[in-house]
Amino acid sequence: MPMRRCCSLLMPAVFILTAISARAESKGAPDLGIKVRRLSTRVAVVETGPWNNSYVAIATQKGMVVIDSAFSKTVAQAVRQAIQAEFQRRDLAYLINTHEHTDHILGNSAYSDATIVGSDLVVKAILGMKADPSTIADRLSLPEQSIAAISKEVLKDPGLKGTPQVVLGEKFWKIVQADYAAGIDYIPPSIVFDRGMVLSLGDVSVHLFSFGHWHSVADTIISIPEEHIVRLGAILYGEHLPVFKNPYGPKEEMTGRMVNHWIAVLNEVLAQADEQTKFISCHGWDVMTKAQVAPQVAYMDKLWSEVRRAKAAGQTLQEAKQTLTRSRLCPELAGLADVGLQVPHIHEHNIEALWTAAP
Repeated sequence: MPMRRCCSLLMPAVFILTAISARAESKGAPDLGIKVRRLSTRVAVVETGPWNNSYVAIATQKGMVVIDSAFSKTVAQAVRQAIQAEFQRRDLAYLINTHEHTDHILGNSAYSDATIVGSDLVVKAILGMKADPSTIADRLSLPEQSIAAISKEVLKDPGLKGTPQVVLGEKFWKIVQADYAAGIDYIPPSIVFDRGMVLSLGDVSVHLFSFGHWHSVADTIISIPEEHIVRLGAILYGEHLPVFKNPYGPKEEMTGRMVNHWIAVLNEVLAQADEQTKFISCHGWDVMTKAQVAPQVAYMDKLWSEVRRAKAAGQTLQEAKQTLTRSRLCPELAGLADVGLQVPHIHEHNIEALWTAAP
């Protein structure tokens, strides 16, 4: 799975430096390889870290809004410095937590002067971590594991020693390691929503949609209509078919109620978007258009309807697989790969997942 997409422990620990030219490199923390890409006069994306984490900053009349923090307080402070340098502003209004993965929320303490916003699912997850950090022991051990992995790679290939990738990788993980050793502040949002909410910031409105239980247990989609931007997170990709119940998502059983909710939220987001809208990921510079996203959502909706119809008609799962072929259901997505997120046959996998969820 490409590094820019996944928060899996199986990911390589060494930095992959982005080949995309950034508008500017942060003067606040060049040692972390921070890069800044301006999407408009009011919006910038900051990228750093071994998973190419990206953080969105919006300059509004009522203060700066930042989407997600980082792996740790020090990394988040460096990202914040990069944002302040880019916009020449220090007035932080809101920090939004899109989901509970540690690379997005353990830097919340770097934004103590901002109001943190998140869904009730995010709050529940963060409070759960605080009550029992052992539940995320695998993520808290990432610095040690990653430093060891880098050392192993250098032993295999001594030519890597001293390269920017290795130097940045070691520096990053040692910073995170030191932050964790000093103690982690598990800070949940203080403004909480369930289904959705809108932050009105004068010239900009930030629309929050609770998606949940896809990439994480608390996924949130963020739309900024005035800027034609949607922060889609790690839900859909431009290279392969959507994956219901992907291996990197929550382990709980998928239900029909969840599927209906996902499709309803995505259609609501699409209704707010236009042909100029950029759908951006939470890792790397990935950008999709509405023309790319809409057919994927239509595929999800149609496949869910067809699976329920086949099951209600008394077909077996095998018969449904033979009938609900990809070429018949979604010829418009012929250019998308049927493999991704470590799923070798996505369409067949989706039928199986939806079959279990169907009544």
